[in-house]
Amino acid sequence: MALILRVDSKGRVTIPVEIRRRLGIKSVLKLEVKDGKIILQPCEDPLEEASRLVVNVSPKASVKPGELSEAASKQLEQELEKQA
Repeated sequence: MALILRVDSKGRVTIPVEIRRRLGIKSVLKLEVKDGKIILQPCEDPLEEASRLVVNVSPKASVKPGELSEAASKQLEQELEKQA
């Protein structure tokens, strides 16, 4: 399927709803430029992913907030590497 889409003055493109539904696109896309082409892929919202990871981390936020933040960052980084 090929579509011709208009880019507005702010650089935005509207993806038709039927394509968003078919691909499961919610609110976040990964954009990659490869061989002169733009590649858009559905992906998890990093903030939602971080929220889920924080729940699974054992240090208590009230006692060790720095440790919690570091552990959550490491887990998020690992999850994003798996998706790449």
